[in-house]
Amino acid sequence: MSFKYNKFNAQCFWCKRTTNPHHSYMHETIPIKTLKTPKGRYLELCFSCYENEKNKAKLSKVNFKKSLDEKIETIKILGFNFNKK
Repeated sequence: MSFKYNKFNAQCFWCKRTTNPHHSYMHETIPIKTLKTPKGRYLELCFSCYENEKNKAKLSKVNFKKSLDEKIETIKILGFNFNKK
């Protein structure tokens, strides 16, 4: 699993964090992983959100990337905004 470090304007798609929460690296942007979902969406998730989503999918016995698409659809139905802060 590879994460991008020090990406300009890095922001987690789920939690909207932009800075690294680790106290030794707070001067850096948040490490993110870019994923492409089955519906062709590109998401950037921080390590924490990535691990949470991965574990939820595993416990639910569903396809990880497909579960991300389902979460996006649910968020859209609820009317939440995906734009960056």
